[in-house]
Amino acid sequence: MPFFSSTEEVQKIMEALWNEIKANPEIAKPLLQSRLIVQFHYREPEGRLTIDCSDGENMIIVWGEYDKKPVVEMFMKADVAHEFWLGNVNVPVYLISGRIVAKGPVNKALALLPAVKPAFKIYPDIFEDTLNRPLISA
Repeated sequence: MPFFSSTEEVQKIMEALWNEIKANPEIAKPLLQSRLIVQFHYREPEGRLTIDCSDGENMIIVWGEYDKKPVVEMFMKADVAHEFWLGNVNVPVYLISGRIVAKGPVNKALALLPAVKPAFKIYPDIFEDTLNRPLISA
């Protein structure tokens, strides 16, 4: 059974999560310093999220179309993103197996994994609070 029943659910969760990340200097600072634009393409259900840190000052979070070209693009099922934020995904293994497909300088995105790890602690509460249902992990 998928974790998300609709694109709207994926959007609500990911926007809520990234707004918390943006508000947390411990997590946001290294992402801003990267100056990357990362775009996440989700399927089952469909969706696209762009995180733009290109100016190094402000993190821009956009759901849907975005006019700037991403530096790194990540393609995955929405359930893979959910498991990632629970801390259950070994990204290099998922990349090798094709469960995550990346375009662009993936090494730059992988270098940011330690920076986003603190978000693993806040994701379950965001999931439950945003969707008003308990988080049941696979």
